[in-house]
Amino acid sequence: MEALGHTGGVPARTRRAHAGLTGALRTHGRPLLELLIFFFIPLYLGPLLIVQYLVGSYHAHPITVAGTYFPDGGFLFDLHVLWKAGHDVVIGHSPYPFVYPAPAAILMVPFGALPWKVAVVAFTLLLIGAAFLTLRLLGVRDWRCYGAALGSLPGTSAVTLGSFSWVLALGAAAAWRYRDRRWVVAAAIVVVVATKIFLWPLLVWLFATRRGRTAAATIALGIVTLFGSWAIIGFAGLRGYPHHIASIGKLEEARSYSPFSLLRTLGITSPSARLILLALAIGAVAAIVVAARGRDGDRRAFVWAVAASLILSPIVWVHYFVLLFVLIPLYRRTLSAAWLIPVVYWLLPGQDSHGSTKVILVAYAMTAAVAAAVWFRRPSLLRPSPVSR
Repeated sequence: MEALGHTGGVPARTRRAHAGLTGALRTHGRPLLELLIFFFIPLYLGPLLIVQYLVGSYHAHPITVAGTYFPDGGFLFDLHVLWKAGHDVVIGHSPYPFVYPAPAAILMVPFGALPWKVAVVAFTLLLIGAAFLTLRLLGVRDWRCYGAALGSLPGTSAVTLGSFSWVLALGAAAAWRYRDRRWVVAAAIVVVVATKIFLWPLLVWLFATRRGRTAAATIALGIVTLFGSWAIIGFAGLRGYPHHIASIGKLEEARSYSPFSLLRTLGITSPSARLILLALAIGAVAAIVVAARGRDGDRRAFVWAVAASLILSPIVWVHYFVLLFVLIPLYRRTLSAAWLIPVVYWLLPGQDSHGSTKVILVAYAMTAAVAAAVWFRRPSLLRPSPVSR
């Protein structure tokens, strides 16, 4: 007869089996759970959806946005626009009306030269590569952090929309990582500002941290890049571009997550909201300058510059918040609560705030939590390169 233990008459063999199972779960359960959360879920939410789209098994309701018909429901919405601009340049046509400045159209020429589905694959690989390189440049080695970034709503939607956001994050990360290498910083900031002008506070950061020669090189390179790109397309669309952007802003200003959008949901008129935004801009510039002169000034001024870019942009979509993954490694390079906060963006209704004050404030609360974690953390261990400013 099998021996019985002293607790409830449970057979010793059963107790040993239970203990073995418990030990196995403790040993392998957490790694398996982490593999599910930080690898398989991000893989399904992003790259596998792209694969489904390419093989025709992704189905969505067609939509029309700003007069453009999207039979796939807006999947890869931004890439449709970007690829067409690059394709227009390739075939000798003007890309305008186009939402981005001319350098963006020129950057898309290699993709515009490819058939659509091949371009989708190439651009998706570029975005995922940019995401990985962004964290790598900032010293992140914990693989779970990569999964958390790509599995968040900002990280995933940047890929499934085919937006520039991960490329912008890479540019900002490079500007910080190589912050004392003048021409590397200049090139990185020019790329991000020439494609998405809302990141202009990075220039203020350079001036505030006494990198005047780097700032001057950035401005000079930016002017050459901007007008050189427009010259390639015969300056097509240059004169009407400001009006075109203003028109787009009026169509979308009430739907995004920007402070301007929040003010409009509160019933404040557009002229008054713009005056408030101007005051915010002055305050943000002052905050960058003041931060630069305080303790841990370089890092804190950089945090303020990235935060100011999001605050001052007249239009902010959820995928813009991938810029938070440039700031989080300055707080901690291993998995922590700060890495998981952006995952909560999945509670939002999507890229569109639907003009809801509550929805915008929820997004702000999550963003502020990340910014606060970065601000109060001890100085980053990343050291600048010993190169003249």
